[in-house]
Amino acid sequence: MGKMTVYHGGYTAVKKPKIIKGKNTKDFGPGFYCTIIREQAERWAMRYDTPVVSTYTVRMNTELKFVSSREVTL
Repeated sequence: MGKMTVYHGGYTAVKKPKIIKGKNTKDFGPGFYCTIIREQAERWAMRYDTPVVSTYTVRMNTELKFVSSREVTL
């Protein structure tokens, strides 16, 4: 399985992220949002008084099933 580094920008360090069902108020629904672009996580964290970027090494599970989104033309 391949590994990759991802980043999460926020106001506190998140040592063990949990994906909890919740209200569908985010762009892509409930979840724990990360990026492979550190600068993007840094910009997101700067919105807070105590900016923190958490870093994770993720091992991809090849048994996961992915659902592709459909394109929408406006």
